[in-house]
Amino acid sequence: MAILNVTLDTVDVGKYRKRLKLAGFLSANYFSTNGFDLREMRRLALAGKMDARRCVIGKSIRWYYCEDQAELAHIRGQL
Repeated sequence: MAILNVTLDTVDVGKYRKRLKLAGFLSANYFSTNGFDLREMRRLALAGKMDARRCVIGKSIRWYYCEDQAELAHIRGQL
């Protein structure tokens, strides 16, 4: 479990998002709108307890977290 840093061109973004979704990763925006604490999610990812992807697209940075691990952490009360 770790954070994977990915740098993308704007052309590759759509394909990579589809691949992330198939792999079980959802954007931080999804978790934020559903009541998850993003600071705690990032802390867990930095501690190696949750898989995350940090995508750099131009000057924008987007975070994606593993859905299963985030749900499990939420149930355990870690988020």
